[in-house]
Amino acid sequence: MKYIRLRIANYRGIDASEITFGASGITLAQGPNEAGKTSLSEASWILFEFPDNSKHKKVKAISPVHRDVGPEIELEAESGPYAFTYSKRFLKKPETKLVVTKPKPENYTGRDAHDRAETILKETLDVNLWKALSIQQGDAIDQPKLTDQTSLSAALDKTAGGQPADPEEEDLFEKAREEYARYYTGTGQEKKDLQEARNSQESIEADIAEVERKLGDLYHDIDRVDTLQHELEGLKNREEELKKEVAGHTASLDEIGRFEAALETAQAKLESANKTVEAARRDRDAREDLIKASDQAAKEHGELQENSKMAFAALNQAEENFKKAQKAANKSEQNKKTADARASLRRADYEYYTNKLFLDQLRERKERIDRARESAGKAEETLAQAKIDPKALKAIEKAELDLATAKAHLDTRAPSVLLRALSKSTLHIDKAETVLDKDEVQTLSVADRLRLTVPDMLDIEITAGSSLEEHAKKVDAAQKNLDDACRSVDVADPEQARRAMEAKKDASRQVEEKNRVEKENLFDLTYEDLSKKLRSLEQSVPEYLSKRDKEPAISPDMGTAKDDRAKAESALEEANEQSESSRTSLDAARNVRDDLSAKHQEARVQIDLLKKDAERKGESLARARKAAADKDLNAAVEKAAQDVAGEEKRVRSAEEALKAKNPERVKALAETAEGSLQTTRNRRNDAQTELTQAQERLRIHGEEGLHEKLHAAQTSLERIEASNRALNRRAAAARLLFETMREERDKARQAYVAPLKEGIEHLGRLLFDDTFQVEISEDLQIASRTLSGITEPFEFLSGGTKEQLSLIFRLACSVIVAKDGGMPLVLDDALGYTDPDRLRLMGAVLAKAAKNCQIVIFTCVPERYAHIGEANVIPIR
Repeated sequence: MKYIRLRIANYRGIDASEITFGASGITLAQGPNEAGKTSLSEASWILFEFPDNSKHKKVKAISPVHRDVGPEIELEAESGPYAFTYSKRFLKKPETKLVVTKPKPENYTGRDAHDRAETILKETLDVNLWKALSIQQGDAIDQPKLTDQTSLSAALDKTAGGQPADPEEEDLFEKAREEYARYYTGTGQEKKDLQEARNSQESIEADIAEVERKLGDLYHDIDRVDTLQHELEGLKNREEELKKEVAGHTASLDEIGRFEAALETAQAKLESANKTVEAARRDRDAREDLIKASDQAAKEHGELQENSKMAFAALNQAEENFKKAQKAANKSEQNKKTADARASLRRADYEYYTNKLFLDQLRERKERIDRARESAGKAEETLAQAKIDPKALKAIEKAELDLATAKAHLDTRAPSVLLRALSKSTLHIDKAETVLDKDEVQTLSVADRLRLTVPDMLDIEITAGSSLEEHAKKVDAAQKNLDDACRSVDVADPEQARRAMEAKKDASRQVEEKNRVEKENLFDLTYEDLSKKLRSLEQSVPEYLSKRDKEPAISPDMGTAKDDRAKAESALEEANEQSESSRTSLDAARNVRDDLSAKHQEARVQIDLLKKDAERKGESLARARKAAADKDLNAAVEKAAQDVAGEEKRVRSAEEALKAKNPERVKALAETAEGSLQTTRNRRNDAQTELTQAQERLRIHGEEGLHEKLHAAQTSLERIEASNRALNRRAAAARLLFETMREERDKARQAYVAPLKEGIEHLGRLLFDDTFQVEISEDLQIASRTLSGITEPFEFLSGGTKEQLSLIFRLACSVIVAKDGGMPLVLDDALGYTDPDRLRLMGAVLAKAAKNCQIVIFTCVPERYAHIGEANVIPIR
């Protein structure tokens, strides 16, 4: 199908708009917003889709709001063998007309016209594919949905080397799909009928299994009742035997308990005797320790008194040494302060001379900058006033050269006059006096007219003639060009232009020189920082002399000030060393004195403490001996040791008697017999409970008629199994047929995916490079893009790249179906996400595709399509 002409009227806010399309290639319809571009792009689809009396919301949406008239659409087009003009008026006074001119004339109105147009369109065009490939505002990034587009499939089949599918084959596949859909969902899951049939069979099978289980439990309970009755009888006999065994072990345990009580009594008495002997020994040891402590305290007190007398003399000598060191330290500190004051003064003097020098330097730097700025200011005025520039000077010099060339050509082609003086002569050449010496020769070129006058003798006029008129005109034109070029930059002649250009260069150099001077003199300062430092030094340097003390006198110059500062620093360093040495000696003397004083005080305190301790320990010993003599404590220890020996003998006798009864063995046997008795009782109770439950189940289930239930369920199962086998065979057959046909169809689809992939990559390499590849999915979508060996899924690409690939996809499809008549590819404001470089390349892609199909572009930004090559450009206003 190809568009030839499209007209709309009373369409939304548009009174009338018409566009005539190129027979092939690109038609670019450009205009501002609300000029009707989108309306024109959608009008043809509304024309074919809706009858003139439709009340659909899309039809109502195109009705004008400012006039009570019906919207009109008229399309002139070719589709297959048909050429026709199709028009409609909607809503108000609806009307439909169809005029067919090829292959034979036809005329229709009303519903007949709508139906005939629809027939022609379906016969020659895949409408769904047409809509899928076109781009409306807002959907440029989306890929077209092409899985059900039969015309594309047919074109791809042909391109892949196959034959188009027979419509009857397509119908058979659809019938197979419908039969398959009776039993299975789109994902291959069973539908309700199959599930219910299987569930019914499984339910009856479960009922049969339950009845069979109950019958098995019934038979098991019959056998279990007999077994439990015999087991209960044996458990009763075993319980009586264990009761007798437990009673015998209990009697033995009572006897062992009496022996254990006797042993505990003997052990308690032995423990008491041991505590008594330990107490007696502690009392004796404490007495001995008290005696030793009293003697030691007296001895230490006497020794410390003797040492204290010797230490007192050393303390007096240390106090005298400390006083001498303190006097020397005070003197050194005073010398240090004097030297520090002198050094500070000499440092300030040197700093004064340094600041004075820095002040002079800053003044010089500022003056250099100020002079450079003043010169640069004048130069900038010169630059602002000068009109001359390299381009203008080049034009003047070219005009000068052209003038010289024209004059040379004129001189070359002009006649000349040779003058040779026979004697010294005076003559006028064009009223200008000239003197020729004897034998002097002069040649004159006659460009136009020349007048020679020999005073009082001869007047000669020489004319060049018409042959030089053209060269003279060229000279005049060249002169005019030169004058105009000089006048445009306010100079009189080329030489003045060259002087002006040189002055301008000098001015530029002065501006650059200002920058260099500022950089060399400011360093890392700003001009304001330099001025601020200068003002500060201009104030502080004179103030120093007025505030300085008169004595000692200031050094006469900077060198002397530096030497005086070094001497003062050296004297200060020596004073610091002497002061430090004196402080070290003072600290050492103080430490010795303080140490001896502390030790003396500590010794005095220790003497007093030892004296009191010796007195206290002597008093304690006296009180203890008054309470109990030393010999009585020794006798008590011996008596307690004899009592312990007697009690130990009685304990050993009780242990031997208890061991003879073997209490551990008796206790183990008694405990085991008691446990066995309890186990037997528990098992007898469990067996009795199980017997009662089994007898109750036999009574209940024996009355349920389980055999009759089992027979009825088995009969029902046989009937359902037969029905389900038939249903499953039908479902399996439908599934096998559908999956086989689908597999074959998918194989065919894979074959024609290759031409589509090739078409996309062929166009895409114009935009990207030769490494560009795409992967096409089974549902005919771009799944991924590969570029320079890097593969990215389509959904992860940028918006601009998605837009470009989607458009290339549509172009490739349009080129493929163009071989069977094709269809116009309508693009409404596409490439809105594409950058300028890609727009240039996309122009080449559109131009390439347009050689095989008709492309219609509507845009309000024509700059996007500046690189589409030859196009039929139609302004829409």
